[in-house]
Amino acid sequence: MEVIGSDGPVPASEPVPLVALLGRTEAAFIAEFDCRIRESEFSALSLAHSRNVLRHLAGGPLRASHIVGRCDVSKQAISQQITHLHASGYVHVEIDPDDHRARVVSLTDKGIRAQRLVGRLFAEIESDWAQVLGEPDSLALRRVLTKALDVVPRGGCPPAEAPTTSTC
Repeated sequence: MEVIGSDGPVPASEPVPLVALLGRTEAAFIAEFDCRIRESEFSALSLAHSRNVLRHLAGGPLRASHIVGRCDVSKQAISQQITHLHASGYVHVEIDPDDHRARVVSLTDKGIRAQRLVGRLFAEIESDWAQVLGEPDSLALRRVLTKALDVVPRGGCPPAEAPTTSTC
């Protein structure tokens, strides 16, 4: 298999970079999810809507700012997703009675049904992949990825220190 890198083609004898394998695997999962969700009554949903907003509302209403704090996505992106989900009838958005500057987001009945379907689709896709990979490899893949997330620091590099200013 030839992979195009920043310095041109990577020879087939070299292993495909892990980041490329992970990215292509995620893209394949997303494509399969999108295909299946389009066939449902919830065709306006994407994996990003589910991953970034809906899943955080399973425990009840949350301030929009709390949803942002749980994601690796910008405040603007979450705000746009909430707007789309509200316009599509998946969430209610109300002013927080304790802080009129904040918005509280909660699932509608449609949002609850969509969340259940998303959970079933995730399970179905994982099951389909397990059949193709074989149960031992599927379990090993989950174990190794889980271990990697436990061991590898989230976000990679530590934050840069602020430059010091001299008072001299």
